[in-house]
Formats: sequence, structure tokens, C-alpha cells
Amino acid sequence: MNDPTAPALPNWAELVGEHASDLVLGGDRAGRLGFASAAMVRLLEREPVAAVGSGLDSVCHAEDAALWLRAIARCIDEGAESRFESRLRHRDGRWIWVEADLRVPHGAVGGAIAWVAIVRSCEDRRRAQSLAHAERLRLLAVLEAVSDGVIATATDGRIEFMNAGAERLLGWREAEVSGRALGAVLRPAGLPAAAESGMGASALQAWLEPLRQRSVALQRRDGSECTVQLTPLPVRGADGSEFGLVLGLRDSGQASVLLRELSYRASHDALTGLLNREEFERRLKQLVLDAIGTGLGHSLGYIDLDQFKLVNDTCGHAAGDALLREVSATLLGQLGENDILARLGGDEFGVLMPCRSPAEAARLAQDLVDALARMRFEWEGRQFRIGGSIGVAPIARDAGDHQTVLMAADAACYVAKERGRNRVHLFELSDVAVARRQGEMRWVPRLQTALETSDFRLLAHDILPCAGAGPGEPLRMELLLALPDASGRLIPPGEFLPAAQRYGLMGRIDRWVVEQALRWLRSQETRGGPALDMVAVNLSGSSISDPDFRAFVEDEVRASRVGPLLCFEITESEAVANLGDAAEFMGRMRALGCRFALDDFGAGLSSFPYLRRLGVDFVKIDGQFVRDMAHDPVAAALAESIHRIAKVLGLVTVAEFVESAPIYAAVQRIGVDYVQGFHFGRPRPLSQVG
Repeated sequence: MNDPTAPALPNWAELVGEHASDLVLGGDRAGRLGFASAAMVRLLEREPVAAVGSGLDSVCHAEDAALWLRAIARCIDEGAESRFESRLRHRDGRWIWVEADLRVPHGAVGGAIAWVAIVRSCEDRRRAQSLAHAERLRLLAVLEAVSDGVIATATDGRIEFMNAGAERLLGWREAEVSGRALGAVLRPAGLPAAAESGMGASALQAWLEPLRQRSVALQRRDGSECTVQLTPLPVRGADGSEFGLVLGLRDSGQASVLLRELSYRASHDALTGLLNREEFERRLKQLVLDAIGTGLGHSLGYIDLDQFKLVNDTCGHAAGDALLREVSATLLGQLGENDILARLGGDEFGVLMPCRSPAEAARLAQDLVDALARMRFEWEGRQFRIGGSIGVAPIARDAGDHQTVLMAADAACYVAKERGRNRVHLFELSDVAVARRQGEMRWVPRLQTALETSDFRLLAHDILPCAGAGPGEPLRMELLLALPDASGRLIPPGEFLPAAQRYGLMGRIDRWVVEQALRWLRSQETRGGPALDMVAVNLSGSSISDPDFRAFVEDEVRASRVGPLLCFEITESEAVANLGDAAEFMGRMRALGCRFALDDFGAGLSSFPYLRRLGVDFVKIDGQFVRDMAHDPVAAALAESIHRIAKVLGLVTVAEFVESAPIYAAVQRIGVDYVQGFHFGRPRPLSQVG
């Protein structure tokens, strides 16, 4: 493969050249190749024999040929070895970056082999260097873009980099500080001055460590000060060796002002400047814990204004806001240094009275009531008398948690209003029942509005075969009522139906539910909705006992012709209490195809004799038994007894409140026909069914 005119290389040298993984090239002073090893095939996919006798420019990039010739001349004339990078042409025309070690072989005196070069690819290294360079540029761009200041030092503590954020904070330019010791530029208050030279990165970190994540004043270039938060971070290699220090500087001057403002807004009422409900409850918790831990007594007052709604409705919200501000000032004027006043919402206020006994707190509360009674609020020529009622509750070791104490004061306030307003009432245990009735009264206007605007929501809760539903099996579901609050949260019926029962609204609510259920069933028939087997609708005892309501339901179902899909649910207690009306109603509706379920069966265990007379189709086992079946043998036995008696009478059983896998397993063991509960899914809006 070599030029026959060239002097022969020693056999051992030729052997090494042929088998070396690196490319071995040899040539004369003019750069003409006299030898190329077999590695040329691996590196360049070119045959060595074709390269021998040609000049370097046949394989070398034109810009690099002069580099080779200079290195060859220096190597021959001065005996100096040379290492450099250049580009060699691949067979496919692309250029391969290589690293060449060029030297004069032992015994060579010129001729065809005056030099030898060991050539290896450096493509991977250059690619890595290129990526590292690009990554560095990207990192520098990020550091320049961030608003925080960043300073990087070398191992010896001298500044290598400063971004625009640091320039803005310190008043220095990067070009001015590059290469200077960090201690010559950074002068934090509260620390001894750092040595301006000879202080390495480790020493700098130790110097700055006491200030980590703290706000500190720094002297700027012009002598002024800025407040920053310092974060020193050491830069280390994988082996733990130290590379330098990166220092973060965050402007905390403006941030501190914003944080204080945000903190104030988070804990204070924007209108009155008093503490808000969240902060009030936090401080109430602290007093409760103090009472439990030390035995010291404190007191809580709950204040409700008596004329606020009149002012707000007749003069507008601006007048109402002005009134609340005046009331706040009036109340604050009566309180002691340690007393804490807060606006809890609307026209309700709370006052914490640390270290005051209930009797002392009641006397202070009376002063507050008297001060409110003396107030005369004027707005646009009109004058209003203001009053307020206050409930006082003790904060003691045995008073319960903060919610219990707050509820007690609220209940006492209701009693004060019920007994004539403009008075103080000290909490008694019997006040809870009074407050509950008052709370129910609050629901009445909301329920009336919901009925007028059709603001209720119907949810569907699946009733599933206990053995599991097969593919394509028709749906069975119970319709549940819910009421959205101001935030859109759905309020469950247990919170508002007691008020509807007490104040005679259940008949109107049941009518609304029946109308909506029938309308939905008709729409499903029209648009071809999912296959249905049963839709259960709950009815109250008061509705069943109303002849007009029974006639309304009968007329509506007959007109809609969907009776076979309807199942009316009546609770056990209401069915027994209205036995005659219930039996008569069931008979007439069953003639239209409707079915009936006895809900909460077993709650009283008094209705077994009435099952035949009522003629129901389903018995829904009371949830209190089902919920305890997995761990209470008595509950399991009662549930099983109800199931067996129902089966003897030919009735279908449904287990309510199946909320977990163990409860489901217990229900399956006794052979219940259907199950219903959160274990199988939450109720969903009726509009989403199908």
C-alpha cells in the first residue's frame, strides 16, 4: 500500500501503524503523504493507498493546510512536537474534526517520511464543547432576563459575572467589577468588611452565611443604600471540588412594603379597618388554647346590629358602608386596651375580651349596647336610631373548641334579639334550641326565592343491582334536591328541608320536584335518552296528607303517561303517621303504573304490620344500620331481619348508605337486591344523565 520509492519503515512501525485505532499519517517536508494507516478507512472511509503520494490538500481543509505545513516545518527545524485541530474530508464530502499529534520519528532525516502524525477524531468533544457553550449562552441569557441580581465568582473570590439585576441594585457595571474581589464591591451592613483580596469562595460563603435569606442593607456605588435578601450558593463539581460562589440578591425594599400591605389586607376588613373573620377566628383559637392550657378564663361577644337593613335598603349601600364605619368607631371607643374587635361579615361584629369573666364581659357588652343606642346616624337629611344585640359566651377550659364557643355566642345573640333587641344575653345551654329555630327562619326567604325563580337543582343518585349491573341494563336512580348558595356550592337538603317542613313550604317544593321530574322524563322520550327502569321521587308526609297535592300528582302523571317509570319514596315514619292518606294515594297511583318505596325502613321498627296494607314495592333499609354493618353485629342482624321479612312479603330490598367496600361486602352477604351509596359514585346533576 506504500509508495515503492519511499524508504521502507521498520517492520514493527508498519505493524503498529496498520493496527492502531488512530489514523497514522507520515510525509515529507512539503506535506506530501508517504504513509497512511488502515484507520483511514474507519475514520474517513477512504482507502490509504489512494492518499499516498498526494499532498495534504487532498484530504485537508484548504483553511487548515497552512496550519499543517507550519507545524511540519517547526517540528522538523526545531524538533518541537505539535498538537492542533483541523478538518479532514470524509468520503461523502463532509468535514471531520480531528486532533493531530505531529512529531519527527526517531532516525528520520528527511525524505518521504520526515514526520509522523497520530490523528484521532475530536467530533464528540467539539460537539460537547459546542453544547456547553450554547448552554452557557442560554444560562447567561436567563440570568440577564431575571429581575433578581446574580453575581458569580471564581474560586479565588473574584467576580466573573454580574447580571443586569445586580447592576441595577448596586450601581456598578459588570465591566467595572469583573476580576475584582467580591468584598471590594459588596458591603452589607452588620458585617465586618471583607478583605478585598485573598478571600476565596469558601471564606466568602462563611462571611455571608449569617445573612442568608435575610433582608440586609447594602451600600451602593454612589453611597446610597438598597435593601436586599442575600442567598449565597457554593458551586462544586461532582467530586466536591470548589468552583466558586453564586450570590443571589433579591430587592426586598419594595417587596417588604407589598408583603406588609398584603398581610394587612389578609387579616383586616377593607371597609372598616377592623380585623376580618379569618383573623378573628385565629385569635379566638389562641384564646381557647390558652384557656385549656392555663385555666384562665376569657369571653367572647357576638354583636348584631338591629337597624342596618333599614338604612341599607332605604338609603343605599353607600349609606350602609358609612354606618358600618361609624359603628366601628363607636364600639372601639368603648373597648379596653386588650379587647379585640372584628367585623365578621355584613352587620355582625365580634369582640374578644381576654381575661374577662362572663359577668365582666356582660357589663362591657351592656356599655356597647348603650353606646349603640345613643348613636344617631344621619344621611342626606334623614336620621336613624341604631341599636344592637349582643350575645356573650365564656372561653373556658370546658367550653369546647373555637367553633363551639362562636356558636354559643351566636346563639346567645339570637336569644337577645328574640327577647326584644338592644340587649345583652349571657349564653345558657338552652339557647342552642332557640338559635336553631332562628336559623331555620333564615331559610324561609331563600326558599321562597328559590321557588319563585326555580333555583333548586335536581341530582341523580344511582340505584344498582347488588350483584352488579350487566351491560345495557336500564338505569335506576333517585332524584335528590339541592340548593346553590351564593358561591355556587350545592347545599344538601338536610340543611334547608327542616325549615321548609316547619314553615309549611314542603308542599310547594314537592310540586316543583314532581313537575321537573316529569318534564325530564318526557324530554328523554322525545330525544331518545338512556334506557330507564325507575326514577324515584321523594314525597313528604305533609304533601301526601294534602288532597290538593294528591290530585295534582295524579293529574300530572296521567297526562305525562310515564307512570311505569316513576317510584315515589315515602319515609317510614311519615307513611305510618299518614297511613290512611298514604294507602289511598298509593292505590290510585299504582293504577297508573307507579311504584312505591318505603324509605328509612327500620328507623322505628314499628311499621312491620303496615307493610301489607301500604302495598309498597321496595323497602329501603335505614342507612344507620347499613353504615354500621361491617363492624357492628347487631346492626348487621337488624338489616338482615328487615331484608328477610321484606322477601317473605315479596318485596324488593335496597340498602342505602353503602359507602365502602367492607359495607358492600356485608350487604352482599345478606342478599340485598339493590344498593345505593357513595361507594358507587356521588350524585350528579340530572342534566348529565345520559
